[in-house]
Amino acid sequence: MDHPKRSTHNTWHVSRGIVFAGDTRVVYPRLPLSRYLSTPSLAIHEDGPPEPLTRKLLGDVDNAQPATSGQGLASSVSAAVEEITFDTELATDAKDVPESENPDTHKPKAPFTPLAFKIPDELFQAAKDAAEGTPESFWSYALYRGPEKDGVPGEKPKVHYCKSKLTTERVIQQYFMDEKVIGVDLEWEPDANRLQGIRRNVSLVQIASASRIGLFHLARFPKADTAEDFVAPSLKKIMEDPEVTKVGVWIKGDGTRLRTYLHIHPRGLFELSHLYKLIKYSLSGEHELVNKKLVSMANQASEYFQLPLFKGQDVRSSNWSKDLKNEQVIYSASDAYASVQLYAMMNHHRESLNPTPPLPHHADLNLPIKLADRTIIPVIDEDPDQEPIIISNNTGVSGSVAFAKYISSLGMRYSVKVEEDEDSPTEPEPAATPAPTSSKITSKQITKHPKIVEAEVLAAQQRARPSPGTKGRAPAHCLRAYYLWHENEDFGPEEIAALLRDPPLLTSTVVSYIVEAIRTEKLPFETTRARKLLDRVSKESLNSWRYRPLAKACGYVS
Repeated sequence: MDHPKRSTHNTWHVSRGIVFAGDTRVVYPRLPLSRYLSTPSLAIHEDGPPEPLTRKLLGDVDNAQPATSGQGLASSVSAAVEEITFDTELATDAKDVPESENPDTHKPKAPFTPLAFKIPDELFQAAKDAAEGTPESFWSYALYRGPEKDGVPGEKPKVHYCKSKLTTERVIQQYFMDEKVIGVDLEWEPDANRLQGIRRNVSLVQIASASRIGLFHLARFPKADTAEDFVAPSLKKIMEDPEVTKVGVWIKGDGTRLRTYLHIHPRGLFELSHLYKLIKYSLSGEHELVNKKLVSMANQASEYFQLPLFKGQDVRSSNWSKDLKNEQVIYSASDAYASVQLYAMMNHHRESLNPTPPLPHHADLNLPIKLADRTIIPVIDEDPDQEPIIISNNTGVSGSVAFAKYISSLGMRYSVKVEEDEDSPTEPEPAATPAPTSSKITSKQITKHPKIVEAEVLAAQQRARPSPGTKGRAPAHCLRAYYLWHENEDFGPEEIAALLRDPPLLTSTVVSYIVEAIRTEKLPFETTRARKLLDRVSKESLNSWRYRPLAKACGYVS
């Protein structure tokens, strides 16, 4: 008797992939991520149950030695996790287990990256299970590890913190010269101007591969004055090599800064925002939205990593001229490492599209973006001074408080052995005797009025935000005067003038500072108080380019 054959048509699930006859490769369907993902809120739920420390974000530090609070991290900071592999077992897993009975069905898996350093599923699951906005819920470069070797867990990405030209040259020669794609980012003092030199305008250069991150702290280079004194030959070589792709967000802005201050002429710059938009709107069919406007690293990362970045504005606007603190190392290393992972993931995604659009050109070539059908998108090239558009749900969490909780959750000892030059002296050089004027400056800083300190913090945070227009940024002293006025209703120009200087500034100078900050940064103001400022301005001046926008808003001029 013939028995009916058992049906081989099982319900398909995305985890099984697609396998064609004679082909052992697993093909995973590419889905528009934005339709299926939501970015977690950054709020810290203080009314909920305390979350256990589900994972240790940062690993042990190589060669750790005790250090006092406030010291900067040094080189070879290690961190990351196990490799994830995808093979044909997923495609051939034909067990007849209903999804509702399979305990692994609904567990989130780490997003696929073609690089050797990956996030293991268990750590990704722990991050996804953590309460939204808690330290354990954020992405970090420390979640990655390389392939296992003979059952031994994979290596962690290493951070090399270099504070001299010699050390920078050695690290780049040894670890980065053979890389064809590197993540690049810069940090600088938020209130720096063009006249203040290299140390404040290019304080830190970060580069990253899949396995290593280099932090080159130019602001701490000893005995360096000219651009040549700061630039290691290997750094200049890889930055100017068009065959080495340098990836990042706002990469042309970083290139302009390198060219202006270090006389490096970068080539091979790749803007991640261009690739992000090409993929996103190729999937949706909204080709008219493909353009060269910038998208923040945080937005791109939350979609592809499926975990939010911790982007503390307090850290971004902190002092990058001194030895790096713990949070500065984590912040700067994460940005560069995120760039190289994002490029690999997005390019893999692009190649899976059918039809496949060509990879956008290097941004320094100023060529248009092409669609899959080779249609050229007519776009106006982005302004190199434009900062990324940040689209996020701001929950009002204090950056300093949140980052403090983030750091404390890492479970990491922050003391490390500083990587020295091979020919550096065994004993530290004696500190130079400070000049008499230095003690005066220090004394004034110690006794600085709390209102001034508060205003300076707000000013730094404002300068760290994206520029609201194309007219440049308000100087720090203008923003300081504005926040003294805006945050203190009982402060008029006279009080601010006396507070800022002895002898006091001219009240007309204070008024001009406040108006300039409002005009340039498009800051809020209360009309009645603003009119009192304008009462001090002559009628002729009210019609000038500086005062007219505010005067018009207050009804002084038509």
